Amino acid sequence: MEQRWKEILGQLQPISPSTVDAFVTDSMGVFITKQPMKFNEVEHIHQGYEFIIPFGPTTTYKLQKKTVKTEYNKILPVNPGQPHIAVDETSITTLMALFIDVQFLNNIAKSVSNTTELSFENISYAYDAYLQNILTDFINELKFKQCGHNLITQSIAIQVGVYLLRHFKSNCLLPVNERYYAEKKPIARARDYIHANYQTSFSLNDLAQVANLSPYHFSRVFKAEVGKTPVEYMLDVKINHAKDLLLKCRDKSVTEICFESGFNNLSHFSRTFLKKVGITPTGFIRQLQ
Repeated sequence: MEQRWKEILGQLQPISPSTVDAFVTDSMGVFITKQPMKFNEVEHIHQGYEFIIPFGPTTTYKLQKKTVKTEYNKILPVNPGQPHIAVDETSITTLMALFIDVQFLNNIAKSVSNTTELSFENISYAYDAYLQNILTDFINELKFKQCGHNLITQSIAIQVGVYLLRHFKSNCLLPVNERYYAEKKPIARARDYIHANYQTSFSLNDLAQVANLSPYHFSRVFKAEVGKTPVEYMLDVKINHAKDLLLKCRDKSVTEICFESGFNNLSHFSRTFLKKVGITPTGFIRQLQ
């Protein structure tokens, strides 16, 4: 296995355990830098699929003739044999690199869509919670190596491969329903983000980044799919939470419920509640008595 990964990683060898944590199987490897490292030493290629996930400042990569910026907590695919180099004057960052064996991923592509010689578009994608969780499981299985860990890591590698085909643009010809799902997923991610973070402050740009779309395109797609603007949807989530608190927490004041529902202004909360529910929060409480 060691020799195989030397061939896949190519000019990134040698990798020192003092600077990089490596978690590898025959089909997939995850490499995490332990400290900021300089990556613009030389243009290089790999014999496997690479997915770069930076955890530090934005770095600009040159991939053949194309220039692409990697953003914090997003994923940039690099295809096998594709020359690439970090071109910033100071390309020092921490990152995680996911490598997948060429034959392994092409076998998955062939089984789901009869695609051979798989190739991804070199654009950044969101590193969402689903992928984070399954890669964490992969790492933990290799850390602790409990009974059956080889079966679980192989299963996770297959899950990762299918996920990439569903969510990343490539020459893989997915069935229509799968392509539809992949196109809908960005808005689902944004809705999940709103439900998880409605008590905090975030902007339209933040939501667009979660969906991996431009703010303008995100607003249009969100309205078309959900039937409301992102702001209207967020306010509905906050007001529904406030109604739930008013019903279940009779000992809480309107002011407490205002702030716990993600509003930072009591007057704005009362006006929004009246507009959405047709009655003020105080009037809503009276109806319950």
